Amino acid sequence: MKIVYFTTAQEEKDFREFITYWKIPLNASNQNFHNKLIRSLSIKNKVEVISIRPFSLSKTTITGLKRETKEDGNITWHYIKRAGGKVLRTLTIAPQAKSILKKMDLKNTIFLTDSINTHVVRAANKMGEIFKIPVIGICTDSPSNISGTKRSYTINILNQARKFTGYLALTEGLKDLFDVDDKPSYIFEGLVEDRKFPKNNEKKNPYFFFGGALMEKYGVYQLIEAFKILKPKDIDLYICGHHGDKEMIKSAIKGNQRIKYLGLLNVNKVMEFEQKALACINPRPFTEDLDRFSIPSKTLEYMAMGRPVISVKNSALKEKFPDELIWLDGANESDLVHGMKEILKMSEAERDELGRKAKNRVLKLYSLEALSNNIQPFLEQFVR
Repeated sequence: MKIVYFTTAQEEKDFREFITYWKIPLNASNQNFHNKLIRSLSIKNKVEVISIRPFSLSKTTITGLKRETKEDGNITWHYIKRAGGKVLRTLTIAPQAKSILKKMDLKNTIFLTDSINTHVVRAANKMGEIFKIPVIGICTDSPSNISGTKRSYTINILNQARKFTGYLALTEGLKDLFDVDDKPSYIFEGLVEDRKFPKNNEKKNPYFFFGGALMEKYGVYQLIEAFKILKPKDIDLYICGHHGDKEMIKSAIKGNQRIKYLGLLNVNKVMEFEQKALACINPRPFTEDLDRFSIPSKTLEYMAMGRPVISVKNSALKEKFPDELIWLDGANESDLVHGMKEILKMSEAERDELGRKAKNRVLKLYSLEALSNNIQPFLEQFVR
């Protein structure tokens, strides 16, 4: 089976270079998820990626992105050209995608598409109509949760999503939101990978770690305040990730030498810090909407690193992993202090065992290989 995958994601090395062109930090969560899913699908299938990279003349230091094709094992990356004004960039997407697809043998092919980017969804649906290929939507979040979008954006996305032939969704709530006509669907909470990093002799204090979107709504400032309250001896807090206001985060940690802001790191460096942490913390607050429409992917990623995890509750993950990590009912300072104290009360052997238990179970359920095996029968039903 061949899969044509419509996305904004890129090959990892290409993305690391790509983000250096931007004057504002880019949130890498969408990139990381789709890159992993592409690599998982490529275990059993040939995957042709049509990547519609984001681009802005005012927010980047370059004037355009060239059209390129790159081979990477069982994956071929087709990068769409992005240049000129906004209207021109939009109008040239479909002709470029059509040109790429006309050169392929589309026998036994399905289309997969990111479902929360209008350019990507529109291109996938258009190509599905032209080439008479089923389009499967990948539903990772509610479009209303995307920062800076209006209600019209959400309505537009959901209307376009009704054209999909089937759905891959991270939660039952997302399945219900996108799949209003009860078409074939498959729900999986996420995917993780096991990467090992060599030990080094660099001397560091033990540290708690958080890497993610450094925005107030995701709990990072409550975590900072909780760490200040805790005042652990000879233990640090490392923070890294995407942030729209560096000065705000620097102001929050000013005067506390035990809190280290590492900036925006590449995925390998983030995982290396996770793998060597005293414990990894996900302070994302619990809300009914987030619980219904969003899976805390960072919690899954942390578990795969083999270190203890402290996380604010998520209904789906708490049901699957009731004893493998320290669950918090809320994200206020007292909850987070309690979680860190629980870690500090453990011996290192107990921490190792907790991390090992979580890693073994999360890899069994959500590794790239496990998802590849589990999802293949669902996708094959669409091949004609």
